Amino acid sequence: MQDIDIFSKDCPTRFNLSVISGKWGLLIILALDDHPLRFSELVHTIGGISERMASQTLKYLERCGVVRRHVVQHAKPPQVYYELTSLGRQFVAPLSQLVEIANRNVDALVYHHD
Repeated sequence: MQDIDIFSKDCPTRFNLSVISGKWGLLIILALDDHPLRFSELVHTIGGISERMASQTLKYLERCGVVRRHVVQHAKPPQVYYELTSLGRQFVAPLSQLVEIANRNVDALVYHHD
């Protein structure tokens, strides 16, 4: 494996990290932690996300190998579920820790004055 320099403008992981650690990617990953969700359930769970942004972010996460799209064909109409892959599950703990740190320090983050 090659050494990866996240600070390099040509770093191959920058885009993936920006999707995973961005507001919507982070929330989608955490929402899928407990169990797979249908698209409408995911949008309902994540307050403020538009269907367009949910769809776009899910496509990116699927392309990165973090989320898997599963279609249940025998259902009428077919049902589409999204779930975390084993790679996606690896992001749950660090993202949850990031959220915990932000929650513990919400006053300092919101009302910080130099």
